[in-house]
Amino acid sequence: MTQTTVASAAEIRAAIDFESEYVVHARDGGTWTRPEAAEHRTLHGIDVWHTVRRSRHYCADVHLFEHGVLTLASATAALRFIPEATYQEYFCSSEDCEDSTADGEGEDGLCGNCADRAYAAECAGQDEETAEDAGHAAVSPPSAGPAQLPAPAAAPYSPADVRRAAADVHRTLLSALDGPSGVSTVLRDRPIPSAAGTGTVRTWRSLGEEESAAAYGAVHRLITDAPDLAEGAVRMAADRLVPDAEPLTRWQDDEAAVRVHLSFADHVTADQRAAIHGALRVALRTAL
Repeated sequence: MTQTTVASAAEIRAAIDFESEYVVHARDGGTWTRPEAAEHRTLHGIDVWHTVRRSRHYCADVHLFEHGVLTLASATAALRFIPEATYQEYFCSSEDCEDSTADGEGEDGLCGNCADRAYAAECAGQDEETAEDAGHAAVSPPSAGPAQLPAPAAAPYSPADVRRAAADVHRTLLSALDGPSGVSTVLRDRPIPSAAGTGTVRTWRSLGEEESAAAYGAVHRLITDAPDLAEGAVRMAADRLVPDAEPLTRWQDDEAAVRVHLSFADHVTADQRAAIHGALRVALRTAL
């Protein structure tokens, strides 16, 4: 859902419907969950206002989203308040899932992940029915009448299967280079980036046999030691997110202690991206 900048008290008060019920979410790791206690799972609008109004005492920022959703976030915790009507219309209807359906990947009131699981279960059920029907047909007497054409087969894979397969292929492509010799095949005739604009275009092969071999070995070690981000990369592609060019890094003693890589949808504006960068920088400074 589209986010505004950090909201003022007047904007927050105007956005809250004091007569409505709000569904409460708490951030737990990388997911939103609802409190276990029934009395904490919803709040009246007036109670949301009182909670948000006191947020400044806890160094927490309040952000307004479309459809009246508010998020209260500090460096260590986050709460989300969703108008009940918005929750019914824009959040997954599956039990035990609190994801938004605003990404357009789901259907029938389900988010993309739950829709994938439901589709896979449906396909499995249809496969069982097809097998059962085939068994009945095999023992039917000849007098049972003319044979019926089989129903069209259900798709034998789900969108989630496609994403997992893409991640597997991504990993395979990354590991396909045969050591430094494979790196040499790719790089040897390519220009060295730092030589661009210097008036002398140098390729990796122009370094000479010994220095180029050392460079190929260093490149291969970096590839080998790089973490497996195939699944994350494929998920970004599936969600149509574009990685931000510059990561956020928290340095300690001249060494990187935390690095955050961001990716954004096209509709997130430059101002909104700058606000997110600013909030994360504050969080990184205060958390460590």
